[in-house]
Amino acid sequence: MRKTILFASIIILVTGICVLLGFTYSIPDEEKQQGLTGQFDVSTQGDIAYVTYERGKPTLYVKSEQLRQVVQLPSNQSILDLAMMPDGKTVLYVNSDKELDEHSKSIIHQVHIESGKDEVLFTKEAIVMELVIDPKDEDRVFYLQADQFSNYSPVASLYPHDFDVHSVQLETGEHEQHTELSKYSMSSLQVSGEDDSIYIQMDDDADLETAADTFETKGRVFKIALSNSDHKMVISIPEDTQDLYDFVLIPDRSELVYQAVAETNSEGIFEYELFSYNWDTQSITQLTNLHEYAEYPIYGADGKVYFMVDKDFGGRRPDNSLYRMSPDGSDVEEVSL
Repeated sequence: MRKTILFASIIILVTGICVLLGFTYSIPDEEKQQGLTGQFDVSTQGDIAYVTYERGKPTLYVKSEQLRQVVQLPSNQSILDLAMMPDGKTVLYVNSDKELDEHSKSIIHQVHIESGKDEVLFTKEAIVMELVIDPKDEDRVFYLQADQFSNYSPVASLYPHDFDVHSVQLETGEHEQHTELSKYSMSSLQVSGEDDSIYIQMDDDADLETAADTFETKGRVFKIALSNSDHKMVISIPEDTQDLYDFVLIPDRSELVYQAVAETNSEGIFEYELFSYNWDTQSITQLTNLHEYAEYPIYGADGKVYFMVDKDFGGRRPDNSLYRMSPDGSDVEEVSL
């Protein structure tokens, strides 16, 4: 009798597991994606806007005194970037296909946080990767645009390239292209609050002579005067410094906080940490020791550096968490969303 009961229990358990697995694998892949993306921004009021996937649907939230869902898109769409307007009442975001291809376009929206009213500002037949509001003129929005989405070389995978910097006056809808570089990659667009210039991360490849030289190039931060975009100035940093990736300027400390490879873990996966470079002391300091993948530093109005950490970098699905710290690397803490 006991054997019969045990046997029946095993059958029920196995059947339940099979049903659960069948239900799990019957869910389309695009609906399985869950959790934080890397897209976020911090307003001058200290509010945090961020994007998370809920059953594959990109969902925009704003956390202030309360948490508010502002936008949710279908699971075949994505939010490539966002920027909070200085008024603290609206958010700009870029909407495109989740699976990008050469036919993908970008739709730039402005959504009111409280009412959820969503307005399309403009559409580009290209991939807009980043939005930045001019700190000198909140009606002027800069954006990073990739004109091509294709194989850059026979051995390369599909990826956005031919990047340049553009801007739009929201009131008039007038667009302007500021660079004609058609760079393979650009990132971390920032607009100066002091003069008419921008900062951008890209490869330092101005002196390349042969194709083999491309393997010797390093990612650097450039300052480009908008009045003379042909003149690009590399931000001073020791030449033997490794590649710089995402970065943010800390003006009141004469510092640059940037992402770079710190070391390789036991599985051969790079560990990306945040570092700082001080122009006055010409010193480099490693700020984080998380042994994960720290990225997208943003300087908040509270004087803290906010950044994302992917705790499963190299895995099948990102496992992102938002962190913040003081610019000197102290008081590192996870931000509850």
